Amino acid sequence: MKKKPLLIYMNPKTSGVKEFHLSISKIVLMVVLSILFIAFALKYSVDFIVDFSQNSKISNLKKENDLLKTELKGIAEQITTLRSSIDHIEQRDDQIRTMLDLPAINSDVRQVGIGGADPDVSSLLSSAELSFGGELFDNLNLLKKLEREIRLEKESYQKLLTTVERRQDSLRYLPALKPVRNAYISSPFGNRIHPIRKRLHFHKGIDLATNRGTPIIAPADGTIVMAGRNAGYGLYISIDHKYGYETSYGHLRKIYVRKGQRVKRGDKIGEVGSTGLATSSHLHYEVRFDGKPLNPMDFFLDDESHY
Repeated sequence: MKKKPLLIYMNPKTSGVKEFHLSISKIVLMVVLSILFIAFALKYSVDFIVDFSQNSKISNLKKENDLLKTELKGIAEQITTLRSSIDHIEQRDDQIRTMLDLPAINSDVRQVGIGGADPDVSSLLSSAELSFGGELFDNLNLLKKLEREIRLEKESYQKLLTTVERRQDSLRYLPALKPVRNAYISSPFGNRIHPIRKRLHFHKGIDLATNRGTPIIAPADGTIVMAGRNAGYGLYISIDHKYGYETSYGHLRKIYVRKGQRVKRGDKIGEVGSTGLATSSHLHYEVRFDGKPLNPMDFFLDDESHY
């Protein structure tokens, strides 16, 4: 007869001894139960750790989601403010264009409705299924549109600035001053009988009668293109004023400038005389635009500061 395994237990307090006879089947059962217990304990522990980790991530995601919603609301408010500012800029743009006699930007052009949010971003927002995805997508589209409007206004303002600068510059070259002070018109612009040749001809300028030696000033900024004797005009000066304007001066007594010299409005360029075909002391004065003679009287302004 085979002996069964014996388990002896001694109580440390009473010193009593107990004997337990174990069969092979009981030992196997105990081992199996122990393994099952350990397996269930491990599974529970793993499930608990996983659930805790997921709950922690979900909690963090909710916090981030709430933060993103708050920031999205702030962005929406900033977009509204930006929209209002751009509307004001567009209104000022139209006003300036009216002042400069320029056409306003067409309303269809101002819509600049080309493009939109990035397709990849749109696809990402759609697949992410965010609760605020639609609002975020709309804001992205609006930001893109505002960006295009700002670019349009920037280009418009650059054109306006160029126009203003050109017009301010052109005023410097407009022959707006009478070249001699206190002179009277002895012969006007247009058809007349030539005082020496005694025949009808077209007078391409005006004659300003005044005392010999009276200073002659440049009516606008420009460059001297001729300074010297010129047939019947006697001592003669011609000034290129840029933008198509040119003035000329005949019958001078003295010349103060030379060819190629730059002059400013109000600079003295010579003296009134009677050289060439002239019966008395006067200044023959012409204004041309793109080579065509114009009536100088149409340009004179009452400004005594340059004399």
